[in-house]
Amino acid sequence: MAASNSPVLVASEKTVTAAGTAVALSGAQRVKAVAIVAKTGNSGQVYVGGSDVASSVNDGLAPGDAVRFEAVEWLDLADIYVDADTNGEGVDFYAVKA
Repeated sequence: MAASNSPVLVASEKTVTAAGTAVALSGAQRVKAVAIVAKTGNSGQVYVGGSDVASSVNDGLAPGDAVRFEAVEWLDLADIYVDADTNGEGVDFYAVKA
């Protein structure tokens, strides 16, 4: 039986329907940490950042690459955005709820 103070894990995915259009990773959800992994089936880069994320903002993640964010108190998945070079590509993400 899990202890009541055990971390709650969240696993999900986000697809960028229209390349060049940043989309929030999730709705409002406070987390302590999140790992974002570019889907291995992607043919192009996926970009992670704020609402202004674009291919000109960072080098992006190649298929299978990952980035991890940790917070002292919490961060909101609604404030993390992804964009992609190709329509229909995206990321998987794994988070620990705050």
